Amino acid sequence: MQISSAINSGLQGFQQATDTANKAASDIAQVTARREEQGEKNSDVEKTETVNKSQPVSLTQSAVNLKVAEAQANASADVIKTADKNLGTLIDVRA
Repeated sequence: MQISSAINSGLQGFQQATDTANKAASDIAQVTARREEQGEKNSDVEKTETVNKSQPVSLTQSAVNLKVAEAQANASADVIKTADKNLGTLIDVRA
């Protein structure tokens, strides 16, 4: 495996995690704002909402998506760190 491809894989994974986290956070913010506008103080957490004429959004599912994105970002960061460490080792051996 090439070091550059490992770094690229880590960067792509990190970008996907960022996109997932942004989408989940946006869904949570929009549902919360809509509920506040409607004056729902004791709304059910499991209740799904329709956001931007798309599929229904569950606050629980969005929170889970945030945690998944966090785990993916951590794993991708570990891939990048490992590839960087291996590259440093290869450079030290060559020198």
